[in-house]
Amino acid sequence: MKKTLIALAVMAASSASMAQVTLYGVVDVALGATSATGVKSDASMKGNDIFNDGNSRWGFKAVEDLGGGMKFTGQFEQNLNYENGAATTTSSRYAYGSLSGGFGTVKYGRTLTPSFFGVAAWELTGAANFSAVANQFGFAGGGSRNDSEFSYTTPNMGGLSASLGYVTELDGIAQGFLGSKFDMNVVYSAGPLSAALSYWKNDKVAAGASTDGNYALGANYNFGAFSVAGSFQDAAGKSQGWTLGASMPMGPWKFTVDVAQDTGFDDTNYVLYAGYSLSKRTTVYGQYHNDGKSGDAVKKTATTSETYGVGVRHNF
Repeated sequence: MKKTLIALAVMAASSASMAQVTLYGVVDVALGATSATGVKSDASMKGNDIFNDGNSRWGFKAVEDLGGGMKFTGQFEQNLNYENGAATTTSSRYAYGSLSGGFGTVKYGRTLTPSFFGVAAWELTGAANFSAVANQFGFAGGGSRNDSEFSYTTPNMGGLSASLGYVTELDGIAQGFLGSKFDMNVVYSAGPLSAALSYWKNDKVAAGASTDGNYALGANYNFGAFSVAGSFQDAAGKSQGWTLGASMPMGPWKFTVDVAQDTGFDDTNYVLYAGYSLSKRTTVYGQYHNDGKSGDAVKKTATTSETYGVGVRHNF
């Protein structure tokens, strides 16, 4: 009897120290079509494309309580294609570890950038694949993910927090930069207001290229019946401009219109979105995205293109 009790106590102590592991994912498939100047396509199934609310994926997150208010977190994600069942490269999404506590969070590995989190704090579509803001300005011009990133995020102080990310010179060169990279944000989110500044800068740039940093300053205010969001954007080089949009929930419905104007290239993108929530985890949506023709085709697109479609997204 005593041996049985000792064994049960050991098992209980062992279980208490084990990490809590959560398996999760997204299934997102759409039927969509596109048209450009003089070119049109028939509708077809779309997965992990600009037609989709987001990429389909699976992932797991392990969290261990280290005591004293500290936790270790490990997270991994991989894209899945529900058109053909294929799993794409394992490096395409999250792969990081972190330590968190009263001091904040220290993270290392492949992760979404501070610039991304800054833009996502106020952007109206939840950083959807068809987001006008993301497709026009690319999350302050720096993309959504960094490999080999070290980052620190402060504790939430009355709705205010900040993050600083750093990629070393050798790791930056391996990713195609000329040197190291700094990436940061300052986010305020409390009550009806969410606002954020995103900023990143490469330590070295090509000869003749702009040495300016890239930033996005945006805000979202929820009036109750509807939300309004806007931003100023200034990426290094000629690209710069503004965004403005509104979102209105109506029962299970949500309607969004968002416009992103690059004044440096005289290029306007806009998206129209309608979503119907079948449950807390499943949404049927329709979207129309217009990628306008640039007045200066050196960097931006030389033709107007339109994408439109309907899809279903399920989070599990």
